[in-house]
Amino acid sequence: MKQMDPNWLVGLSYIGYGATMAVGIGIPIPILDEEILRFTLVKDEDIYCPIVDYAEGYPYKKDIDLGYANFKELKSGKIVINGREVVTTPQSSYPRARQIANIMKEWIQAGRFEITRPVAQLPAADCEIEFKAIPERNVNGAVLNGRNRRG
Repeated sequence: MKQMDPNWLVGLSYIGYGATMAVGIGIPIPILDEEILRFTLVKDEDIYCPIVDYAEGYPYKKDIDLGYANFKELKSGKIVINGREVVTTPQSSYPRARQIANIMKEWIQAGRFEITRPVAQLPAADCEIEFKAIPERNVNGAVLNGRNRRG
């Protein structure tokens, strides 16, 4: 049995958010036709994601509209939010993604990686997964009032 490589599983801690981990994964996309090829040729400036406030909006389900940013803007190291320039830090590593892609390429070329049918489908955007708020805590980590801030 092969052990997990520590390059691809790293513990992290974000101020105001807490402990989490970064996991490096690679998913090969078989280019079977022109339609799949078109979907893989999308550019960073065409991929938008919402700007999320992890201090207030996310944990307390506050509807704070901070707009959207595309990957090109995010990778530049700064974006503008409400007229203010804000430093960005990626949660993913492009150099490590390239390493994973090269490892998978070697496996595929050597015949050690076989493409099979999916074991299960990934959940769609409309799958109605409910996210729960993180309880409000004081500076010592104790839950305030024994309940979530919103109720």
